[in-house]
Amino acid sequence: MKKITLLLGVLSIIAITSCKKQKEETAAPEETTVEITTTEEAPENADGTSISVGSDGVDISSKDGANETNVNVGDGDAKVEIKK
Repeated sequence: MKKITLLLGVLSIIAITSCKKQKEETAAPEETTVEITTTEEAPENADGTSISVGSDGVDISSKDGANETNVNVGDGDAKVEIKK
């Protein structure tokens, strides 16, 4: 009987000590630097050609210096616009 009591006592002591909250040491926060960079947005009407094909039709835009051409085809109608 004494062995069982002794065994239960030892197990209860182990259980109590293992359930204690352990204090964790936290490292000091490191200093961080943030670098902010800005980028220039491309002009909206840059020279070049863009083609867009979708379920609503086809759009073609072309710009070369001062000359600009837009072609829109969709829903049974066509529109061509040329600017110089």
